[in-house]
Amino acid sequence: MFRDPRERVGDRFPSAPLVPHDRQEVRVLRPTQDPVHPATTPALRLDLETLTALPPRIARPTYDVAALRTGVVHLGVGAFHRAHQALYLDGIARLGLQDWGVRGIGLRTNSHREELAGQNFLYTALALSAGEPTARVVGVLRDYLPAGGRTGAAAAVAALTDPRTLLVTLTVTAPAYAVLPGGGTAVPASAFDLLARALGVRRRTGQVPFTVLSCDNLPGNGDAARRCVVAAAEEFDPGLARWIERHVGFPNSMADRITPPTTEEHRRLLHGLGVHDRAPVVTEPFSQWVVEDSFAGPRPPLEDVGVEVVTDARPYVEAKMRLLNAGHVALGFLGETTPHSTTDAAMADPFVGPLVERMLAEEVCPLLDPVPGLDTSAYLRDVLDRFRNPAIADPLARLRRRGSVRMANYVLPSLERAVLAGRPHALLTGVVATWIDHLRRSAQAVLEGRATSAEVADRLADPSLAALLGPASRAGHDVRPFLAAAGGFERLAARPDFVVTLQRALIGREVEDRAAAS
Repeated sequence: MFRDPRERVGDRFPSAPLVPHDRQEVRVLRPTQDPVHPATTPALRLDLETLTALPPRIARPTYDVAALRTGVVHLGVGAFHRAHQALYLDGIARLGLQDWGVRGIGLRTNSHREELAGQNFLYTALALSAGEPTARVVGVLRDYLPAGGRTGAAAAVAALTDPRTLLVTLTVTAPAYAVLPGGGTAVPASAFDLLARALGVRRRTGQVPFTVLSCDNLPGNGDAARRCVVAAAEEFDPGLARWIERHVGFPNSMADRITPPTTEEHRRLLHGLGVHDRAPVVTEPFSQWVVEDSFAGPRPPLEDVGVEVVTDARPYVEAKMRLLNAGHVALGFLGETTPHSTTDAAMADPFVGPLVERMLAEEVCPLLDPVPGLDTSAYLRDVLDRFRNPAIADPLARLRRRGSVRMANYVLPSLERAVLAGRPHALLTGVVATWIDHLRRSAQAVLEGRATSAEVADRLADPSLAALLGPASRAGHDVRPFLAAAGGFERLAARPDFVVTLQRALIGREVEDRAAAS
């Protein structure tokens, strides 16, 4: 059965104080003052010794944190992992199962590692909505290793070859899955190289392989992880590559939870609740995780904590990408020329909000393949409610970063399907027009020195493409050369009806820009 994604992770597990450890000394718990806001309510510094003294409104681990065994290694310990997968595993620990603690491995960066180590790797997950905030201390992260350098890589491989390690989860972002000609991946000393080398050790020593569970936001993420690990193994041991293909599980999955950056205001809110946490994460009440049941060996009872364990994750991934992610893209670009800077404000705009809602309901939902047990209309209502959540307020500028990749992955599939099926697509086409208009203005800003390519953060906002980007109202302008340069639009560019519709939408966008500037 498809669980209601609005169910908060772990709501069924009541908080209870830990059984105190035997200690010869009793530490006096001294509240610490917020260094920036010294007049606020005193709060306890988060660590193992203060857990039982935290206010009751902060949910605490109901298990002995120190007794957890690390059966999970996670690569890429960012905020999303700590707000999503770690909370589900925390829920499993709350069931009394001690074998699924997490050992984190940092790759390019070691986000908040020092702060986490200073509080015994405990942290608070703060879920925000229009109602009362909820705070939950997470204790399932038990270690956090940096993988940089030869020493770090050796420590990472040692963690991955620990016999207790049965599951490896990863959030390394979609670009890391780019396999280069010759087999290597786009990131030197990548997660996939570490996995291949660790699996080689496990094969030589007769250990069972671990399962690799990608939680990154791309279709077929497990299949992509398999290709990357196999390609990495091919570089030094083709026999190992064949063994990985036969014996290692790479389930596809879909993980969904909006996790905005943690701000000083969020820390002040936590301080008011009674905890001083140097590395909290902030998220929304909604959480969803769908995982294919194709593990190589033992796995945690994920379904007991609200995970949907299914035979095929693809339709769930499609629903999320075509509605949530495409909606974010539309909000980011449609909201750019408004006074608004966040998703909730853009959704409240009398033009932007209704347009995004109509696009998703009228042009995208009818194209979705059926999802077992999912009411698409109810799912869309949840998506729109999440966009309107004033406590999350996702920055629109963030949603425009790497906009060309987002457009290709989230909007283009629905647009192409609609055009080829002869279905309505004017609103989807309008979003493409706003994106091209954004690229035109961004390329011009780089050309004039008002912005840098790094600030624009989009490969297509290139001054060399300025002539292809328009303006569309210029005599003789043809949008098709730009579509060819962008890639992925080949079938649409061959449809004269679509080209005419897009050209008109671009001219309309430019007229609006001039009117707004006057």
